Amino acid sequence: MLRQVPFFKLLIPFVLGIVLAFNFASILSTITLLTILLACFGLVIISLSIAGKWHLRWVFGFSITLCLTLAGFAITKNHIGSTLIESETECTALVKLLEPPQNRTSSYRATAKVTMLKSNDVWTPIDEKVMLYFSSTDSLIEHETYGSVLAISVMFNPPPKPLNPHQFNYRHYLERQQIYQTAYVAPEKWVFVKNDPSRLKQLAYNLRNKLLNIYAKAGIEAENLAVLSALTMGYKDLLDQETRRVFAASGAMHILAVSGLHVGILFSTLSLFLFFLSRIKKGKIIKSAILIAFLWFYAFFTGLSPSVVRASLMFSLVVVGMSFSRSTNIYNTLSASAFVILMVNPMLLTNIGFQLSYFAVLSIVFFYPHIYKLAYIKNRLLNKIWVLIAVSLSAQIGTFPLSLFYFSQFPNYFLLTNLYAIPLAFIILYLAIALILFSPIPFIFHGLSWLLNNSLTALNFLTSLTESLPYSTSTALSITAPQLLALSLTIVLVAIYLESKRRLLLFLSLSSLILFFGLNINKHFTTINSNELTVFADRSATLIGYKHANRLMLLASNEHKDSITTKHSFALNGYLNYNRIKQSNIFSYSFDSVLKNDYQLNDFSITQNKLGFFIYAKGKTMLIPHSQNYPYAEKRNKLNIDIVLLNANSPKLDYLLAVVKPATLLVDQTVPYWEIENISKTAHREGLVLHVIDKQGAYTL
Repeated sequence: MLRQVPFFKLLIPFVLGIVLAFNFASILSTITLLTILLACFGLVIISLSIAGKWHLRWVFGFSITLCLTLAGFAITKNHIGSTLIESETECTALVKLLEPPQNRTSSYRATAKVTMLKSNDVWTPIDEKVMLYFSSTDSLIEHETYGSVLAISVMFNPPPKPLNPHQFNYRHYLERQQIYQTAYVAPEKWVFVKNDPSRLKQLAYNLRNKLLNIYAKAGIEAENLAVLSALTMGYKDLLDQETRRVFAASGAMHILAVSGLHVGILFSTLSLFLFFLSRIKKGKIIKSAILIAFLWFYAFFTGLSPSVVRASLMFSLVVVGMSFSRSTNIYNTLSASAFVILMVNPMLLTNIGFQLSYFAVLSIVFFYPHIYKLAYIKNRLLNKIWVLIAVSLSAQIGTFPLSLFYFSQFPNYFLLTNLYAIPLAFIILYLAIALILFSPIPFIFHGLSWLLNNSLTALNFLTSLTESLPYSTSTALSITAPQLLALSLTIVLVAIYLESKRRLLLFLSLSSLILFFGLNINKHFTTINSNELTVFADRSATLIGYKHANRLMLLASNEHKDSITTKHSFALNGYLNYNRIKQSNIFSYSFDSVLKNDYQLNDFSITQNKLGFFIYAKGKTMLIPHSQNYPYAEKRNKLNIDIVLLNANSPKLDYLLAVVKPATLLVDQTVPYWEIENISKTAHREGLVLHVIDKQGAYTL
């Protein structure tokens, strides 16, 4: 079987080299690596000369495998760069926007490329990607677009490290995109210089804007417009958090991410339109060229997401094979597409979209025939429903471990969702194509507008209805990396068993599944038996959590209790998922309301007096002072406190130290950085242990 998938045999050592480079890139210098590669190529040449000797045939295979591993290592090492920009130093730079600024919750954000950097009054050419943030009140930046060249005066900083337990690693995420510096650009710190866009990319952005104008002219707006732009163009800036949450919880998120489904629909539609080319001389080659050009323009137009690139490359390979009247092996085509994509950008191996895309397709290709054979249905309509169910089940088998590992949740009604979401996605895509084609003809355009708008309304209504059903989503399903490997190994062993029917593989798959559940039980008891008090890193409020077994009490300053987990989701989600804390086991309070509730936990209590809030946990006392007019006391009357937590509402430290004597001084992220400098000096003078959350991360007791 492996003879039919030569690219798979090439892909495995290449991927191994990429993985090794992620962990050990700094061990080998570039010169050493090149020397080893040259030696390896020499070994390949030598092995070719002895290829005729049967007992030495393994030498050629070994040398090729070694070369591919080293090639993967070398290409990845070349992508793992370092910054040439000095951090935390005021500088002037020329930057080119690589995308239109995106309007986020509290700022505009744009990826840019630094082309010139001014240092010591000397301009130096440079070529480095950075992430820029602009004020949400900056009315001028929203008019800038891709290709705008700006002169900026800023201070660059590395992306922030995760400061909370198990928080999403934004620094790691940006570094995988070769972004090592970020900067905030104040409204008065930038000026427009010129436009310098790439023609092809500018064409893609212009086309996107024209399509958005056609959608707006059709009366499609608000949530319908957001879903349509994501579904047809991969443009997700219009999607709000609630829409994303509803589609994810109902199991319909995959139709908003432009993927092989969308590429396949558009590919087959265009192929039908070009049917006449098959009847003329060299028509097959012309048709193939048009289809491939369309595939890659669409991939470029939708932002070159891993799933679209994978689908475009796969269809391109199939088209090339068909134009030369050659059949293709789907596994070999998949392996070839992955090999080419990773050669261009090995960093995509860590991309969640890349992983989900390939595992979903592999799983569908392998498991769909086995699942479909389980039932024979004569009725055509029922058979189509069974096909959708079989495809959905097949995709979930391959992506289930990754979904648990990355998202810690599972949409329980995914089968129900796909029964209407996939057909509606087909209908919406076809209607959108028709709408664009017939936009110059008013009466057809208005009829299509009505159909498209109502189809989108139906999709949004049904996903909201599914999400609102009881137990629509299973949450707090976090698994560890060893559990991910054990569960994935179980699926692979079952797949091999279905092909070979060897009972040993069935026994091994069962053993792997038992290992998964064993690791799961161990994590459950580790979590259930741990209690801890955590002061989280959050700039908008003082945020404290006390975890007892699988329950969590949350306290937040100046917050309504029902909005705490939503408003502080970025700080809390990783912690909640890792500890498998369900929403029903989270008890949220503001500091003002907590004392009015009778909520008891072991080793935990909270009181209030004129000094502030006192939290007693794990045998320690934490004081959160809140009075600006702090009561005066003689030094001999100082109160010994284990931890004093300073926030934006705390009194001056000198007043505070006249009353209390803390063992540890804790400073949360609501305190401005200029005040932290003064606090640090005082703490050093008084010999106090200082923990600044903004620098050292969340504090856990």
